[in-house]
Amino acid sequence: MKPDLAERPPVRLTALSLTAGTGLSAALLAIGFLLTVAALHQAAGWVSTAGVVILLATPALGLLATFVELRPVQRRAAALALVVLAILGMATLLALIK
Repeated sequence: MKPDLAERPPVRLTALSLTAGTGLSAALLAIGFLLTVAALHQAAGWVSTAGVVILLATPALGLLATFVELRPVQRRAAALALVVLAILGMATLLALIK
């Protein structure tokens, strides 16, 4: 049985954050590639690094947006988004320490 679409919580912010993060990172990586082809290696490195950082931050931003959107209507799902975000943050910190 399919759930009624009217009962589903809004996820526009989540979709927007994931789409924008992916698009921005892809654009920066493409620009970094073009700068490499143009032999502007230092600029290419900075732009490509920014693209990778945005790409890695996009899921965390999506989880935060999910929390904000679901908190009023699905508190348990919102709490789970925060738990996953906390686990992601701890794993990132551990990876940076080692």
